[in-house]
Amino acid sequence: MCIEDIDVTDVMIEREDLITANPQDKVAAVILRMIRENIGGMPIVEKEKCVGIVTMRDIMFANFYGAGELSISEIMTKDLITVSPNDDMSKVIDLMLENKVERIPVVKNGKLKGLIVRNGILKSLK
Repeated sequence: MCIEDIDVTDVMIEREDLITANPQDKVAAVILRMIRENIGGMPIVEKEKCVGIVTMRDIMFANFYGAGELSISEIMTKDLITVSPNDDMSKVIDLMLENKVERIPVVKNGKLKGLIVRNGILKSLK
């Protein structure tokens, strides 16, 4: 299978299956959730809108400085790179490579529809 044959919706984790956090959640609570769910990052969602994304790397850095009681909104990435469900996978891959990210939210009409994770792309090429 080649990348041109794959749609964004084929590889994204659907919104209803996503593990997310709220901007007000404490860093410590998000760490626990990520460890329990064995995930490396999650979208931060407020009223169906993706307002940020946080990765285990962000959390480890913040936790190193004792930031467990901070709100996740204080350490999340707010300047998001997003794609739409209609974008082609070559665009997604280019964005991931250019921006050195492993996760890209899929957004339609301002609402979070899913999340593309690098491993999902790799599995789809198998």
